[in-house]
Amino acid sequence: MFESGARRCPRCHVEKDSAEFVSASGRPTQSCSACLERGRLANRARRAFLEPEERRADNLRQKYGLLPAEYDALRAAQGHRCQICGIHEDDIGPVRTGRPRSDGSPPAEGVRLVVDHCHRTGRVRGLLCSKCNVLIGNAGDSPEVLRAAAAYLARELPEPRPQPQLTRLRILGPIKARTVQFRGPVTIRIDGYEIRIAEGTTRTVVSPTGVFEVLDQPSRP
Repeated sequence: MFESGARRCPRCHVEKDSAEFVSASGRPTQSCSACLERGRLANRARRAFLEPEERRADNLRQKYGLLPAEYDALRAAQGHRCQICGIHEDDIGPVRTGRPRSDGSPPAEGVRLVVDHCHRTGRVRGLLCSKCNVLIGNAGDSPEVLRAAAAYLARELPEPRPQPQLTRLRILGPIKARTVQFRGPVTIRIDGYEIRIAEGTTRTVVSPTGVFEVLDQPSRP
């Protein structure tokens, strides 16, 4: 909930309702929505003329306050590996990022180790593969959630109970044959005869009536 009232935008110096200082995602902003949109369009037009390496430098500066040399130094300090799972950047597939360029040339290849930063302070924490970056993002940057997830995965599970195999009784009647299935061993009575069928086997009987009665089918523990 945002307070009502007027605020002065530091860009256009016009007083506007506080509802104009909210982003599309619902977060409060310093500048009004009109100035933010003008800035976004101007930035897109400026970036359209940048070369791939210039775009990379621009992304690092705008998003994280890093120079390309600082990113490369951090990458080397980590041994070119994700700081969480340890995968080497050479083992991460190439990623194409960004919009198609106006001249028809493909966009620059995205970095394989992405910059991870604290969303509260904006400070850079390290370089991660995209999967690990998404992992901690989905956990809300919460160590408690990630520790709980690790404990969940590490817990010992009970051995699965063996499932009884199917046992089949195939009855050949005067008109047509039919097959009845059971789980586990079974004892039946058909036409006055008791027949024990072992688990996982098929027993074929000839019966003029096809009527049977289950006498015993032990349940599994």
